[in-house]
Amino acid sequence: MQSAGEVHNVFIGQASGTVNKASDDQSLAKQRQKFHFDFLNHTLKQAEWTFRLSVWFMTGGALIILAGGVLALVHAGNPDVSYLPYVTALTGALITIGGGALAVHSKRTMANLTKAAEDNEKKIDIDHKLEVATAFIDRVEDSEAKDRLNSAAAMKALGMEAKPETMVDRLLPGEQPREIEPGSPTG
Repeated sequence: MQSAGEVHNVFIGQASGTVNKASDDQSLAKQRQKFHFDFLNHTLKQAEWTFRLSVWFMTGGALIILAGGVLALVHAGNPDVSYLPYVTALTGALITIGGGALAVHSKRTMANLTKAAEDNEKKIDIDHKLEVATAFIDRVEDSEAKDRLNSAAAMKALGMEAKPETMVDRLLPGEQPREIEPGSPTG
């Protein structure tokens, strides 16, 4: 006689006392960026399939229209089937129009994706410029000047723009050398 064994304790996954740190390690910005790129990738695949469908529909519609023309030639003069070529050609035309609509939709989606890619490229350039600026700021020896420059870089990154004259007065306080005006004495 055989007996089946019993399983009393089965543990799958992590132990109960640990916390899943993988999701905690991702910042909200990284999660948003991942979502954004996943969305763009999904949209790109959708646009590609929409384009393929449009080509298939337009090809099929054109073939049906050609079949309607062939039927019209074959049954020319036969009054019993005179409607058949017209119905076939109309069906082919409707399918071709549907394919054209899909092509327009695909083209519009690709234009939106191109704009999103250009926007991302601009943001990447801005991030790079900010990294370069902070690298230069880190080389400044004077801690007060470094703080003012970091503040200005933060304001720029946050989109808070000031007039250049105001920025110079705040970043470089004190008497600044003036430009030589035409007709003024030098010295």
